[in-house]
Amino acid sequence: MRKITTGFSILKKHKQHEDAPLKSITYHDLMPFKVREILMVSSLYDAFIIEEEGLISELVTDQYQHLLLTSPPRVTRVHSGEEALLKLQNQSYDLVITMSKNIGMDPYKFGEKIKMKHPNIPVVLLMTDIADLSFIRGRKKEVKIDEIFYWTGDPILFLVIIKYIEDKINAPFDTKNGNVQVLIMMEDSIRYYSMFLPIIYTELVQQTRRSLSEDLNEMQRRLRRRARTKILLAKTYEEGINLYTKYKKYVLGIITDVEFKHYGEKDSNAGFDFIHNVRQDSKYLRILIQSSNPENRVKAEKINAFFLDKNSSALVLDFEHFLLKHLGFGDFIFRHPINDKRRDNLKLGKIEEIHIKTKEIARAANMKEFEKILQKIPLESIQFHSDRNDFSNWLMARGEFKLAMKLRPKKSSDFTDLDEVRRYIINMFNESRRQRQLDVITDFSKQKFEFDSSFTRIRGDSLGGKGRGIAFIRSLLTRYEIGRKYPDIKITIPNTVVIGSLEFDRFIIENKIRENINGEYPNDYKIAERFLNGKICNELENDLKKILTYFKTPIAVRSSSLLEDSKSWPFAGIYKTYMLPNNHKDKNIRLNQLCQAIKLIYASVFFKESRAYIKSTSSKIEEEKMSVVIQELVGNDYDGNFYPTFSGVAQSYNFYPVGHQKSEEGIASIAIGLGKTVVGGERSLRFSPRYPQNIPEFSSLELILENSQKELYVLDTSKREFKLSEKEDVTLRKINVNDIKNDGTLDNIASSYNVNDGIIRDNLSEDSPVIITFNGILKYEIFPLSSLLQDILEIGQKGMGCPIQIEFAVDLKKDQSPIFAILQIRPLAPSYEYSDVTWDEKIDEDKILINSNMALGNGVIKTIKDIVYVIPNKFDNTKTIEIAEEIGKINDKLSKPFILIGPGRWGSEDRFLGIPVKWNQISDVKMMVETALKNFNIKPSQGTHFFHNITSRGIGYINIPYNSKKEFIDWIWLENQTPKEQLNYVKHIEFSNPLTVKLNGRKGNALVLKP
Repeated sequence: MRKITTGFSILKKHKQHEDAPLKSITYHDLMPFKVREILMVSSLYDAFIIEEEGLISELVTDQYQHLLLTSPPRVTRVHSGEEALLKLQNQSYDLVITMSKNIGMDPYKFGEKIKMKHPNIPVVLLMTDIADLSFIRGRKKEVKIDEIFYWTGDPILFLVIIKYIEDKINAPFDTKNGNVQVLIMMEDSIRYYSMFLPIIYTELVQQTRRSLSEDLNEMQRRLRRRARTKILLAKTYEEGINLYTKYKKYVLGIITDVEFKHYGEKDSNAGFDFIHNVRQDSKYLRILIQSSNPENRVKAEKINAFFLDKNSSALVLDFEHFLLKHLGFGDFIFRHPINDKRRDNLKLGKIEEIHIKTKEIARAANMKEFEKILQKIPLESIQFHSDRNDFSNWLMARGEFKLAMKLRPKKSSDFTDLDEVRRYIINMFNESRRQRQLDVITDFSKQKFEFDSSFTRIRGDSLGGKGRGIAFIRSLLTRYEIGRKYPDIKITIPNTVVIGSLEFDRFIIENKIRENINGEYPNDYKIAERFLNGKICNELENDLKKILTYFKTPIAVRSSSLLEDSKSWPFAGIYKTYMLPNNHKDKNIRLNQLCQAIKLIYASVFFKESRAYIKSTSSKIEEEKMSVVIQELVGNDYDGNFYPTFSGVAQSYNFYPVGHQKSEEGIASIAIGLGKTVVGGERSLRFSPRYPQNIPEFSSLELILENSQKELYVLDTSKREFKLSEKEDVTLRKINVNDIKNDGTLDNIASSYNVNDGIIRDNLSEDSPVIITFNGILKYEIFPLSSLLQDILEIGQKGMGCPIQIEFAVDLKKDQSPIFAILQIRPLAPSYEYSDVTWDEKIDEDKILINSNMALGNGVIKTIKDIVYVIPNKFDNTKTIEIAEEIGKINDKLSKPFILIGPGRWGSEDRFLGIPVKWNQISDVKMMVETALKNFNIKPSQGTHFFHNITSRGIGYINIPYNSKKEFIDWIWLENQTPKEQLNYVKHIEFSNPLTVKLNGRKGNALVLKP
């Protein structure tokens, strides 16, 4: 048997960084400083020069809206410096912009006064007159003014000033914490950088918007915009060197003048000296040298830099060309070298010249196009670009830092051949897009279903409880990168589509459902019929058609109501789930089956059991709204039987720890086939993930034979036509475990019982009965289920902040990577509390009706006067449906709290393991007791939907094991009480005085005293 390896412990890393944010919140943390409040100092005339009506605040807002930026700052304009200083005394501002004149004082003195009291507020000087330039040149560099700009007539300059100040302050944090790139501009001409910076920022903003993947939702798009390249300005050689040294790892490109100050003096060669220093570190870094002297072009090309003539009549166009074609702000242009000599001598890692002659062969506007083209272009082009970091530079400019950092260190010489280079890059792109989608809720109109584990929303509005849980666990898996610890296992969430609750409202209104029901609900069958006769809107129907073109394997259609899976009221198993083979040849019939499932899930909100449960939560049925989850099923088809290798439920809190187990270590239940076996409370194998080989129910041969799973649920894919209204599981089939012996799914799951030797062997035998032991998983760790569950439960509980429960499915198919699929996650609401309820240990035993050390709930109850119980000597596990009906009749008459006592598992879907009561049959129960009989000793409920609802509703829960000396019910006393009502199997006792119920959830103790 092949054992799955588990790599390094990624969770240890996260224990050191427990507060590490989710991926989307990483972008949230970028740009910690934002300009929110601007104080603008200008005369009315200067304001008029900038904007005809003097409404500078509207101008700033317009520019933000034009470039689709959010949260424009508020601008407060004052007429003079004195007025501004008064404003600063009473209000906080992030930025002060002052005109160079007509403010009533020298602008430098104004800046000095601000800095004396507010040293951290940036002060920017804005000039509107060309004559002001000579005035500024005559002033020495003073720190009282942070930056100077010249009004060129381009209104975007205001946005540039704001973004420049934000970049200057945020760059140290954003580069270190987010790998954000920087573009260094070395220019001492106020006029030139005031002209170039608007061009750069406009291209940056537009490029960022263009490059955002369609896979992202709007909120994530906004956050990703924070990762755009930062612009930093240097005016002297020393400033440039300092910036380059500080941000060397993050420099996307450099734009530099030739002449500026070096050691305090103008140096006509300072730009070239600076570039020579840079080239010692980076051979292929994109550099643009701009100069008024055309002779500098030759010198620029010698040091592998691009050249821009400041005297060119097409200066702005040339500058934009550099940004788009060479700095990665535009399309990626695939080029092919056409130098014959170079092509003849093509060897890995031998490309050196930046200015080698090339021709354009293709271009990509986005990552998807890039990936497609990459599969077809000549290998020489791949080598040409990869050795120059062109791929990583383009990705950096688009904010794809993680992928870019993976590609940047790689050169063609690191691979055996160029085909391997191509495969590596394509795989990196593909995996990057797939990983990115793991943390994204994609709008249906933009979903292409390229990757598995997609999550798509139709019609917006609420995802519902189950949908939220699925979206949340996807985020956790992305955050903790759990797959890195288990590289041989595909840890996934099945492809999921959620129909938002808006469609539920629309269906109810357009089909006049409430008017027809009119507050007096008919039986469930008539409600279902009313919904099935309703019409789903055309828009949703068309979307469902598209879904079925992508989803061609079996699907589960699940409820996801607003109230479902909440911390207070889980509604577990209350609403419907339908599993569809989704394999009919007629696509219209497939669509009709899906529509039927959706309508019936909508209808289940109004079913009798649902209404009873909603009423018990103090909510109103009018408050409930239903979303629907459509999810691909995990598993394979075996001659008409579709099922996963095994399914299960795991929870981080164990209500019944045994031996050295602790409650906080969790518990899991698993069964072969579909998960209905586990959540329905039928026979499954229960174990603690911390102690997978310690299974009390398998502690002897007799117990193994008695407790091991005998049957499993499968989806009947041979049944292509059916009526979902008949029953929820009409598409399912229950078969014997021996029926799947030849499917190959039991190899690591089952053992064989040798009848002659009385021995269970850990292998399959043709002649021996199958015994489901899961020894290959739990004993030999062929698949690391225990470790994986511990990790998932740990991150789930940490993420939700409370105990959790997950449902999962595992598929172990030969010659394929094992699949571990998380189907849903919900918060557990264990009813243990921290108030300590105590009682005298020396209570007279004659006064005790019930005593147990296996109890849930907390508190003292003195309001219960009624007990409903199943008469022990009349119990028949073939009559449990009739018993449930009798309990329901008594419940309907009571309408007050009562204690319910009976053998086996309450609410079990396997009627031979307990009494399959529904919530409407026990709506007023306040405490439930599970007992055992000599010939009916069933392990207690745990992990089932029904049990989850018990604990969350604060219903007291007690288990009384068979033949225990410490835990008991005084049956003799109870049988001697005169019943108020006695049916065939059930008695109702009503007392004139209340019972005293004490529950200590911390210790698991319970005591019920006789009235």
